[in-house]
Amino acid sequence: MTNETEYIIFEKYKTFTQQFTKYAGIPLYIGCFYGTVMNMIIFGQRTYRHRSGSLYLLIASLCDFIYLNIGPISNILQYGFQHNWTINSIKFCKIKSYFVFVITAISATLTTLANINQYLLSSKENKRWKYTSYIITIRCTCFTIICWFIISIPIIFCYTRYYHSSENEELLCSNPLHGLFCFWIQILYTCLFNGFLHPFLMLFFGICTYKNIHNIQERSILKSNRIRQVNYQMALMLVLQSIKSSVASIPYAIFNTYMLITINRNKTLLHQAKENIFSQIVYFLFWSNYTSFFVYMYSSTIFKDQWKKLMKKIFCCLYGKRQRQLHYRTQLKQMTVVQSMVKPN
Repeated sequence: MTNETEYIIFEKYKTFTQQFTKYAGIPLYIGCFYGTVMNMIIFGQRTYRHRSGSLYLLIASLCDFIYLNIGPISNILQYGFQHNWTINSIKFCKIKSYFVFVITAISATLTTLANINQYLLSSKENKRWKYTSYIITIRCTCFTIICWFIISIPIIFCYTRYYHSSENEELLCSNPLHGLFCFWIQILYTCLFNGFLHPFLMLFFGICTYKNIHNIQERSILKSNRIRQVNYQMALMLVLQSIKSSVASIPYAIFNTYMLITINRNKTLLHQAKENIFSQIVYFLFWSNYTSFFVYMYSSTIFKDQWKKLMKKIFCCLYGKRQRQLHYRTQLKQMTVVQSMVKPN
């Protein structure tokens, strides 16, 4: 294959990646954004507000909301519209990379803690239940946030702007892997902390919760039927969420590991183009971590009922406001007509 032919094929793959990012990334982003907003509102409702597992998921949804407005937006602009606003300055590149990782890690950790919390609630041993109290949940949440902000500091020193050959010499904001330190940072932070660790932990505790899930009903005999249903459905929500998270995150971690292993290999333009397409596919699959709303809707009738009530309130608020405006305009028009018909003395 000649260089000219290879370059033509490379441009076709690049165009396909651009179109795929536009027509698959934008709808996916809208779905993730809507679901995350709904999660924040519903987990703040009275039904879930004072439950320890719900607090983890509420803060995790808030982190997801922040991440969606930083990470995916920049990806869509870069690969879909050829506009990378993260390369305006080195400082901005470092800060953006730091906060994207911190927010992602906090969200994944809190979701994992929610799985562990439900596992403890489903346990037969009474001594474990004390670790699911609301006070301990608040402490664990604060500790998690502080730890990730401190642990993630090395990212600032490794991420920068540079020209990457696999992107046709385009300027990127990433880790160029200059030096052994940054290489290990990429392995630990991207492949392990933000890759294999949380999915495996969630899947492990999800399986354990599934085995103990019948204990929730056995132990809740003296509790109200409503509380029993909420506990059971919360456990089921997190079990399905752990499975979805594993399917979404593990391919992303595997691909990042592959890229690190093959970083020093000489790759043709065609090979680089195929890697770029596959990179976008696994990255979009990773985005499905932020579609937990649809998993909760499928697995919990209580969550679904809360969503229906919320949508009714929003619809009534918008529709009622419009009706009041129409009624006011009609009355004003009638008054104008009446006044025009009255003759002055």
